[in-house]
Amino acid sequence: MQKVGNPIPLFLDARGLLMDAGKIYLGEANADPQTNPIVAYWDEALTIVAEQPLRTLGGRIVNVTNPASVFIAEADYSMRITDFDDVLVDYSPSVFADSSSFQPLDVDLTTISGQANTPYGLALLTLANQAALATATGIPNPLPLTGGTMTGAINRQGAGAYVYWGATGFTGGRLFLTAAGAADPTSQPGDVWLTY
Repeated sequence: MQKVGNPIPLFLDARGLLMDAGKIYLGEANADPQTNPIVAYWDEALTIVAEQPLRTLGGRIVNVTNPASVFIAEADYSMRITDFDDVLVDYSPSVFADSSSFQPLDVDLTTISGQANTPYGLALLTLANQAALATATGIPNPLPLTGGTMTGAINRQGAGAYVYWGATGFTGGRLFLTAAGAADPTSQPGDVWLTY
């Protein structure tokens, strides 16, 4: 899904009407665009120079009489708009060329970017995948939910019990606790049944 918008911006005069015969100057950021112009182009490849001031017709920038888009190489620029009588309509000392992708400053991100990062920390940010992270940090792989093998005894730090068999013939076992008189729930070698 894509949102449809006007591909060519509209320029208004001081009364809010679509500007005819207006003049648009593009220049260096934070400077007077009429005395410090930048090169503007009619094509995205930046090969066809658009002479300044750019002119408007029906509120749109036109190349002769055809509505046209204008491209620049700079990321930031200044803009002055005057009407057909050269009366100032608007002046912007700093206009981000790619305002659709401009992210306003965030306090947390600014703080993080100002921190000194160790080579180890920076290296973690460039790891390709989870396997690379496990290798870099020395984190062992967890036991699988099904299948897999394990040797040795498990020592628990909390409450609970586990079945440990000294006989190698027993590869598993279950504990059952039932009321006296209940049916025998055991069915496999290694099952233990307790009653109360």
